[in-house]
Amino acid sequence: MGEWPEDLELQVPDQVFVHDNVDASEIAARDEFNRNNPPVRGLVAHDLYNIELIKRPWRNNKGLWFELAENRVLSTHLAELAPGGNSVRHRHTTEAMIYIVKGHGYSIINYEGQPEERVEWQEGSLFSPPVWAWHQHFNSDPNETARYLAIQDTGLVRHMRFHQIERHPTQLKIGEGTDYVVDAVPAGEPEVALADPGD
Repeated sequence: MGEWPEDLELQVPDQVFVHDNVDASEIAARDEFNRNNPPVRGLVAHDLYNIELIKRPWRNNKGLWFELAENRVLSTHLAELAPGGNSVRHRHTTEAMIYIVKGHGYSIINYEGQPEERVEWQEGSLFSPPVWAWHQHFNSDPNETARYLAIQDTGLVRHMRFHQIERHPTQLKIGEGTDYVVDAVPAGEPEVALADPGD
């Protein structure tokens, strides 16, 4: 009882094994942001649709973290994309569930070397980019902001010392230390294979 079956074969993609890329890491900027803008604490957070968010230049959006009920495993943040804007393309070692609070748009998701997939979303949608897959979020509305709530297992992954957040190599860092912005180059549009009518 409680032991792995001898014939169990786990298929773990190479992408989940992280090699530190200090220059592309966002962890220092995130930690500095949370020191300067303490997360919302307590048991409840109200009005995610309108709560004031703070500029996160390394992610090309606004955001705010929540530490509710003194949870130590789950980490939650609310992010806002400018009208017609996009986030920085990035990946992380945490699992993430993303709930769309406001707006509509799409995300481009792919593992290194794999085809990009476009995931459409709108208010009320829930999706999850796979662990260590590149992803980037786009607001399709040219006039209104879009907001999403990301719930991740950051506390557990940090405790185990596996936590990493990395910007895609196309996302150029401008500045030094934790005082920088990122040229958030949009991911390419994924190619759509058209079915042959003769098939």
